[in-house]
Amino acid sequence: MDFFNSIGPFLLAVIAVIINGVPQLIYAEARGFALKPAGFAYLIGAFGNLFSGSVTPISAQAETITVASIKKNLRNNVSSILLAATVMIIVSVFGGITKISDFAGVAIISGMMSGVGLILAGVSWDMFGQERRTALVSILTAIAAYAVFFNSPNKVVWTIFFSVVISTADYLFIQKRRVDTVKMVEEGREKIQLSNEWRFWKKEYWSEFKMIKPTFNLAVILGALSLLMLNIGANISFGNITASIAGTTQNVDHLSIINSLADFPSALFGGPPIEAIISGTAGAPWPVWCGIIFMFVTGILILVGLIGRLGKYLPAQSIAGFLLVIGIALTFAPNLNAVTQSDEAMSGYIALGITAWSRNPFLGMVVGVLVRYLGSYVGLA
Repeated sequence: MDFFNSIGPFLLAVIAVIINGVPQLIYAEARGFALKPAGFAYLIGAFGNLFSGSVTPISAQAETITVASIKKNLRNNVSSILLAATVMIIVSVFGGITKISDFAGVAIISGMMSGVGLILAGVSWDMFGQERRTALVSILTAIAAYAVFFNSPNKVVWTIFFSVVISTADYLFIQKRRVDTVKMVEEGREKIQLSNEWRFWKKEYWSEFKMIKPTFNLAVILGALSLLMLNIGANISFGNITASIAGTTQNVDHLSIINSLADFPSALFGGPPIEAIISGTAGAPWPVWCGIIFMFVTGILILVGLIGRLGKYLPAQSIAGFLLVIGIALTFAPNLNAVTQSDEAMSGYIALGITAWSRNPFLGMVVGVLVRYLGSYVGLA
C-alpha cells in the first residue's frame, strides 16, 4: 500500500516539473535558441544523476537564458556557453565549487539562499503583474494546498501540482485562452528555423541539427564570465535548496560537472544553456529517481518536438504560486533563521540583501565574504 501511495505523488511531481519547464523552454526559443538540441542536455542530466546520485535535476532557467543571450549574435552566445562550461568542468573536477562554498561559510551561504528565496517571490510578483488572474489563482491555490498538506511528506508535490493544474485549467477552459508563442519571439533576434519533423529515423530530422562553429573574442569571454559566475552561485544555492527539500545533501561539484557536460551538445547545435533548478521532484518519494525520470521524459518530449506544441496550452504564470511558497516558506524563512542563529549574522544579512537586490547569488556571496573579512574596518562586523 505504501508503494502505491508513493507512485501517485511521484508521477504528479514529474508531470508538474515538466509543466514548469515548458514556458522556460519556449522563452529560450524566443531568445533565438533551438529547442531540439536541448533534448540531449536533459538526457545527459538524467544519466549524470543516475551515476552520481545527485538529487538536483537540471532544466532551462529564464535567468541563465537571459544572461546567455544578452547579445543577439547566436554564434557568440553559444560560444560563451561552451567556454563557461569548459572552465566550470575544470574547476569542479578539482573540487573548486565545494571549496568556494566551504570558504564562504554557513552564514553567508544561508544568507545567499535566503536572498534567492526573495528572488523567487519577486518572480511570482512579476508574474502577477503580467497575467493577474492566472497568477492569483495559482498563488491562492498554492497557499491553500500547502496549508492542507502541511503535515504530508509530499506537501511540495501537492502544492505545485494543484497550483499549476487549477490555474492552467482556469486559463484554458474558463477563460478559453491560449498562449500566443509567436508573439514571444523577440524582434531582430537570430533564430534557427526548425521544422516539425519528429521521426528521428528520417534524414530531414537530423538535417535540423546544424553545428555552430565556436568563435573566440572579447564578447565571448565577457559572456562566459557572466555565465560562470551565475552558474557557480546557482549551483550552490539551488543545489542546496533542492537537497534541503529532499532532506539530504548535494555535492555541488558533481552537479556542476553534470550541468556543464549537458551544455555541450545543446550549445553546439544552437540550443540553450541548461542549469540546476529548485525542483518539486525533491519533495517527492524517491527524489533522485524522480529527477532522473523528469529529465529523461523532458528530453524525449523535446527531441520529438512536443514541447513547442505544449507551449500554447501552458501559461508561464501558472507556476507563480509554487514559486511563492518555495521562495518564502521553504527557502527564505528557514535560511533566515540559520543566519540569525549564526555567529557571523551580519555577513549573512549582507549576502541576503545583495543577492535579492542584484538577483545574482554569486555576487551576494562575494560581498558577504568581503564584509566578513573587511567589515570590522568600516564598523560592519
